[in-house]
Amino acid sequence: MNREDRCQQPTSELVVIPPLPPVDMMSLSAIAKKRGYETQFKDYSLKGETVYDFLRDLRTYKPDFLVLNIASTTLEKDLSILSNARDLLEDTVVIVKGAIFNFSSYSIMQKYPEIDVALRGEIEEAFDEIIQYKNFKEIKGITYQINNKIISTADRELKADIDNLPILDRNLIDNSIYIRPDTKKPQTIIRVSKGCPNHCFFCLASPLNGKMVRYRSPELILDEIKECVSLHNIKDFIFWSDIFNLNKEWVQKLCRLIIESGYKINFSANTRVDTVDWETLCLMKKAGCNLISMGVESGSQELLDKMGKKITLEQIKKTVSMIHRAGIQTYAYYVIGLPWETRETLKKTFDFAKKLNTHYASFYTATALQGTKFYEYVNKNRLGEISLEKPYIFPSVKSYELSSQEIFEANKKFNKEYYLRASYILKMAFSVNSLTKFKTYYDTFIRLLKAKN
Repeated sequence: MNREDRCQQPTSELVVIPPLPPVDMMSLSAIAKKRGYETQFKDYSLKGETVYDFLRDLRTYKPDFLVLNIASTTLEKDLSILSNARDLLEDTVVIVKGAIFNFSSYSIMQKYPEIDVALRGEIEEAFDEIIQYKNFKEIKGITYQINNKIISTADRELKADIDNLPILDRNLIDNSIYIRPDTKKPQTIIRVSKGCPNHCFFCLASPLNGKMVRYRSPELILDEIKECVSLHNIKDFIFWSDIFNLNKEWVQKLCRLIIESGYKINFSANTRVDTVDWETLCLMKKAGCNLISMGVESGSQELLDKMGKKITLEQIKKTVSMIHRAGIQTYAYYVIGLPWETRETLKKTFDFAKKLNTHYASFYTATALQGTKFYEYVNKNRLGEISLEKPYIFPSVKSYELSSQEIFEANKKFNKEYYLRASYILKMAFSVNSLTKFKTYYDTFIRLLKAKN
């Protein structure tokens, strides 16, 4: 499970979603080390370890602070370990972070009294003050328990300047397990901006990071790239942002600095289809951009309008074509099962996806996360109880016309059939330029063939 706040998604049941490095944990570790602490981190699920391994490590390490990275969709499972660890936590301050705590920290902490502090909003400064043992009531952006009382402090303001974000502590993790799916080379995340001026129906970006886009300086981003290459031999990057291509001048400056540095790197970035231009694409390609992802979401213009995307099908087609001409691969995200989904719109979406023929595509079922307009709509219109048992695989709720099971079956069908088309297989076969890539594509093909219908 990737647990980073806007991108909480499972990896094991989706075709091309790799496990991502734990950005927030690496950020908090960098802060703790600056304050003189020793830190340890383990990605238990990715390592194939269990709650018993966690309890063993907790007993051995005896931390002053325990920080848990919680996904909204796996909240109960993530926090159930605390009841098991109750006897080991007497002298440990238990801190939790995750998008859900921005909206439900009080009710969650009522259920889990083992939690001492929940971080809300942007977490770095609050965490820094906690580990300096500042009085909780003076720390903005937290909810804490004391003497059986739960108290929320004032929200912490979003910082316009994010250049003070620490360089991620990549010594904290085993970088070799976070890899590019096609090349099997280590891949890391570099945070480049925060915020999105749009507020799409199902998205947490602006509720969490604000509508003002805040950028790190290109010079600091290049410094982090240099550290990754020289200290960790990592040359593959995901430029992490809510919307990368919004500020043309900033993107072009970053790309020129990378080109002038002489570093031969590869990076992927995301974009809206209405923020792409040819000049910038060419610079991105020259700087090492190998993949651009975008939210296409639907092949129905009516659904795009209802979900607040503010884009058109023609814009999508034009942008995908332009990116392909620039020699950059494309990755399209689709969401099916929103309240207005019908059999006709499902067909339009899959037909549109096949015509776009992006290099990669993921079809997600609509997941109503707390904090989104989707969540509010479901409750207001009484669409049923929200289920998050299998997020992005099985829909949270039914649509007005389709049952949850119908949406689920369509999702399985789309994810499988998209990659098993003869034209797609032929296209990707011609792109193979290494034995590793061939083996990766072959393994994925066999996995899809064996998948249940």
